[in-house]
Amino acid sequence: MDYRQLEVFRAVMDAGSASAAARLLGLSQPAVSRQLAQLESALDIDLFARERGRLLPTAHATELYREVAHAFEGVERVLNAARRMRANNTGTLRIAAPYSFCEVLLPRMISRLSPQHPDLRYAVELGSYESIAMMIAKREVDLGILKEPVAHAGISTLPLVESVVACVLPAAHRLAKLRQIPVAGLAREPLVMLGRNAAWLQEVRRLLAGAGNVPLVRLETHAVGAACGFAANGLGIALVPELLGAQYVRQGLVLRPLAVRIEQRFAVGFPKGLQRAGLVGKFTRAAKLVARDLLREARRVP
Repeated sequence: MDYRQLEVFRAVMDAGSASAAARLLGLSQPAVSRQLAQLESALDIDLFARERGRLLPTAHATELYREVAHAFEGVERVLNAARRMRANNTGTLRIAAPYSFCEVLLPRMISRLSPQHPDLRYAVELGSYESIAMMIAKREVDLGILKEPVAHAGISTLPLVESVVACVLPAAHRLAKLRQIPVAGLAREPLVMLGRNAAWLQEVRRLLAGAGNVPLVRLETHAVGAACGFAANGLGIALVPELLGAQYVRQGLVLRPLAVRIEQRFAVGFPKGLQRAGLVGKFTRAAKLVARDLLREARRVP
């Protein structure tokens, strides 16, 4: 028994006769009859009664037809899925992102891409920048959000956005009226800091010390959302990457960049030689638009 025999059998059942099935398949009627006879021989079952040149399906044929129809529907689904995958319109896009992107930025990025690929599914992994780089290098994901520079030979990158260090503080705070906050303005202000080891935080501490001020660190946390929440409740000025802090700006809370420009460069990383590079490019363009809009909204000064 082979696929062609089942295809002929299905055509005969659908068309109602061997001659109609032959026209449907572009075969001769004898070829159709021969395929049916071979199928019956392979199965050792009489599928049709022959009366006056007509084929009358037996009960076995009716039962077999149901199974064959289901099987062909499955084959059609597989073929359609393969066609969509070739067009990069479906399948699963595996994305790795930092925890700080998962509440606002990443959902908006995926939402921006989704209308272009309505059948595309997404699998999201969260982790540190170091673990994301490892996932990309091992091809466990199709793309990931990284910070530049990326020192890994197996990873290619597309620039996403440049972000500066900014202050998140209550709108009623005396410094909130400024468009930029000078480092000296943070002297004797309680601060909410993101950990200790980030290079940009060390630069902030160096600048404060250079101005003759010891940072008054009231709270330390590793979560940007938590830092902004502490700031919203008057526990201190949160120093965060502007892009990440922009996610949490709301009524009563403002975002102001430091007057001294300390940059961070975010990028979309993907495995070198990735066959889905076109889809990665589309995601990156969508992500850039989301980052641009979010920063533009957060930078508005009342």
